[in-house]
Amino acid sequence: MTESLKILDTLLHTWTDEEVTQAWSMIATEGDRRKKLKAFDNKLRLSKGDKVTFVGKMLGPSTGKVVRIKYKKALVNVSGQTWDVPLSMLTKVDG
Repeated sequence: MTESLKILDTLLHTWTDEEVTQAWSMIATEGDRRKKLKAFDNKLRLSKGDKVTFVGKMLGPSTGKVVRIKYKKALVNVSGQTWDVPLSMLTKVDG
């Protein structure tokens, strides 16, 4: 655990319920911002045929090829099956 997470853990045990709720809201807002930024970046960087990785609920860690880029998701072929994956979940594999 990093030093920052240790500090957060200590704070969580000392904060009031209202402070925990505020912190949760701040973390959720930052998470949403980062997901949108990654999706936007991937929309610009990814194209058909690119090799990508992602972690799916049903598949776990997976590697596949982009079949098509849509507005918020991409169709990714993994071992002959095509999955509709949010752009924010994809990581381009170089090479």
